[in-house]
Amino acid sequence: MSDFEIKSLKFSKKPISIPADYRPMYKIAQIVMILSLTCTGNKSSLLKLHLLSWALKNDKNKDEVLELIKNNYVAEMTVWGIEPALNRALLFCVAEEICKIEGGKYLLIEKGKEFFKLIKKNDVFHEELEFLNFVGKRKITDNRIESISNKWSLFNVEN
Repeated sequence: MSDFEIKSLKFSKKPISIPADYRPMYKIAQIVMILSLTCTGNKSSLLKLHLLSWALKNDKNKDEVLELIKNNYVAEMTVWGIEPALNRALLFCVAEEICKIEGGKYLLIEKGKEFFKLIKKNDVFHEELEFLNFVGKRKITDNRIESISNKWSLFNVEN
């Protein structure tokens, strides 16, 4: 082993790709679509944004949310993911005046509404728009989401 010598060692930084659903711009577009298509008055709780963002991650999650809607919310719902990427995108949205926080909820404002028009005009996010259009503004309310999350609390109370 003494014959083995390292004369030089060089590290070089290589770019790595970030999956689309973790990129801030994708998450910002997702937030704008959720607020525009599924929220009365373009205003939503953080928990609802997380639920719908989680649903948009894959077909299995979408199916679970659709099943909940079709069964009039009597079916059991598993815990959905809370994503740091969505929280960071919300910070960007507020900083860039795409939305603002009003009464503890996120409200889409003029710049966000213009961004939504661009999304629709450029004919992108087909799957996301189709799902969110089906969900609509009255199918998943903040009260229903709170009720579902309260059930989790009941099951996780230590005796």
